[in-house]
Amino acid sequence: RHHLHTQVLHSALFVVAMSTLSVSEALALETLPRDCPQDKFLVREASPLEVFNIPIFEVPPMLDVRSAAEYENKHIVCAVSVPSEDGLDAPRLLQRILDHDEVMGWCLQFPFVVVYDAASRPRAEWLVGVLREAVAAPREEGDGTRTLLKRLSNQLRQVLLLRHDDFEATFPACCARGADWNASDFFDRVGALPRCVLPWPRVFLAGRQVRLAEDLIRTLGVTHIIVNADSFDVMDNTSGGGGRNGLSDRSSDVEGVRYLKCDVPDRDASPDLQAVLEGAVAFLEDCAAQNGAAVIRVHGQSRGASLACAFLMGARGLSAEAAWEDLRAAGIQGLDRSLLWWDALCNLTPGPSSSRKRFLEDVAPPIEGTA
Repeated sequence: RHHLHTQVLHSALFVVAMSTLSVSEALALETLPRDCPQDKFLVREASPLEVFNIPIFEVPPMLDVRSAAEYENKHIVCAVSVPSEDGLDAPRLLQRILDHDEVMGWCLQFPFVVVYDAASRPRAEWLVGVLREAVAAPREEGDGTRTLLKRLSNQLRQVLLLRHDDFEATFPACCARGADWNASDFFDRVGALPRCVLPWPRVFLAGRQVRLAEDLIRTLGVTHIIVNADSFDVMDNTSGGGGRNGLSDRSSDVEGVRYLKCDVPDRDASPDLQAVLEGAVAFLEDCAAQNGAAVIRVHGQSRGASLACAFLMGARGLSAEAAWEDLRAAGIQGLDRSLLWWDALCNLTPGPSSSRKRFLEDVAPPIEGTA
């Protein structure tokens, strides 16, 4: 099935490319070998949500084929420019890939992402053809190129095509200006990003590696945060108490952000679980009504997924099983269903919240000059 899907996609896009390229560019495209194995890797379109959840903070291999001016105006932070001004020059393309590999390295265990716009779509398909040729029949090159092509041949399994405008509209905070690649500086500043459950209304799901520092919160435009906490957090304007790591997990509240602090233990059964889930649904409904953005960080990613499922049940009227499937469809890796508060979810009534019982809501002091 993958063979047929990839072959049909390649053929259809080749027709589009041929219809929009000059005669010389079309002839160059025609010279790509037709006998390369079509099932070496899968090529398909990807949504912004899927690319964000690769996860993007692990800096997956990403090439931007738009013009140099478009890249400089705005680009995804981890995208490397292989501009259209280079033309259909395969050696130059491979050299750009090699140059970046020698300085920063490519994390080839992740899907390869090709970023394009309407004008550069034919170039994106040409690039896929070059990668297919390089992977299928590596030529004798210098040591660095030969090593890189061998790694590509061994590890490249999927190429995702992503429209830049779609990603920028969905995750503008992960885009930057300038001609330079600046992913290292960006992630040094904000740290690991949470995964995204829903782009609209925006709900993020954070694991233990995500630090809820002000730089991250401001960058993502977060207005509401659900966290595990204890009574000391409410008094001290912090959050993260009641977890396994004690004081090391606490972070200071960010001014102007609303917090739902859940005093619930990190175990499978608790009499307060039902109230926590109902409170989370009501809190996230308020966030959505205000066109805000929320982060859930409750005892790690899989525990927090329970609250994300509860919101999906409330917002979409889903069963617990259907909400879990929707969460999996977001492409969030590493979720462990056995760590969800499953019994409490199954006892939750689908649909909008009708009450707000037994949960603590805390609002950090407002930013000066705001209501």
